Amino acid sequence: MFRATGFLVFLFLAACADSHYGKHVVFTAWVDTPSTAYRIVPGDDLSVILPFNPELNYEAPVAPDGGWTMPLAGTVRAGGLTVEQVNQNIDKALLVNGIAAHAYASASVRSFAGRVFVGGQVKTPGPVAMQSEMDVLQAVSAAGGLLNTARTRAIVLIRRAPDGRPMRRVIDLDALTKNADPQQVVLLQPFDTIFVPQSSIVEVDQWVERYITKIVPFNQSINYNIGSGAFFK
Repeated sequence: MFRATGFLVFLFLAACADSHYGKHVVFTAWVDTPSTAYRIVPGDDLSVILPFNPELNYEAPVAPDGGWTMPLAGTVRAGGLTVEQVNQNIDKALLVNGIAAHAYASASVRSFAGRVFVGGQVKTPGPVAMQSEMDVLQAVSAAGGLLNTARTRAIVLIRRAPDGRPMRRVIDLDALTKNADPQQVVLLQPFDTIFVPQSSIVEVDQWVERYITKIVPFNQSINYNIGSGAFFK
């Protein structure tokens, strides 16, 4: 987790570095996350309330290996799961240990360790603290909001695919804010990257080439170009 956060900070600091632009960056096709619920990452601070056993209420951070340890329940898996799945794991552990047959655990994330990176035409580019059910518009707002030079119809969201390759999706904030288009509401995952371009398709390609491809060598064997004019009308 800390390495990933450091990577985001490095992306931000790299904005001052010189670079030569090479070939267009290519992306694999976008795949929606099976569940839109927030998935816990190591370092998240979890608070668990047991309504019928308040003396067992507990709060602690998720360990680097994704485990979460609670007195009497022991260590349960939390990393990569939703809070509902963590609740089930805690209930099962308390049942198996003979502590409570029906614990009805209620977990919540008190503080988030995950970050998303927002770059380009925003007032304060850089890492933004992840929140539950955060979308692109909320992340942009957390980065100070858009500059007047922002191209709001072509906000680029970049995420790692399950196989590690980059995938991207273009968000039209105008359609979201003016027409309430639900297709433009995309919930973020920890360590997503958002780029707000100023004017041209070339700028997006150059930014990705400079701050992502040259730092993390994604597999670029998929011929899926971010510079497709269909996304920048």
